[in-house]
Amino acid sequence: MRRRAIIGLGLSCLLTACTHGGYGAVDLGWSLHHAEGEGAKLAYGQPDSDNVLLMMTCQPRSGQVLVSLTAPDSVGVEAIEIASKGHSSRLPGASAPAMTEGSSWVEAITPATDPALQSFARTGDIAVMENGRAARMPVRQAERATVADFFAECRAA
Repeated sequence: MRRRAIIGLGLSCLLTACTHGGYGAVDLGWSLHHAEGEGAKLAYGQPDSDNVLLMMTCQPRSGQVLVSLTAPDSVGVEAIEIASKGHSSRLPGASAPAMTEGSSWVEAITPATDPALQSFARTGDIAVMENGRAARMPVRQAERATVADFFAECRAA
């Protein structure tokens, strides 16, 4: 249990450093991408790179969102916990090796109507939670329409 708490704290520190520009002073932000056959992708990470911390993917009008998170290999994350303005969701998932050495990619599927996701779509506030600590992933004013467009595309027909 103590080892898991220490590893979790390490993940929290990593996420917090990344979201506050402490990760090599990288400017992180939200972007929306469309890839044929892959649907819409809303990503929080370094612009124009594969350096992504959190990504949400959906097929148009599917009503389902695939939430993906980058985590250190050693953590063994089995769920993604997100929070937004008083709403939180624990999304059970599975992890797989990421392209970056020493990282895992954790994925969980949830309805687009998930309360934390709906709050995020409405307010632009989202955080990844680990051991009671929040790593915020702020949406700048200019990115608000990007987030709204993603969720509008994901809603079930």
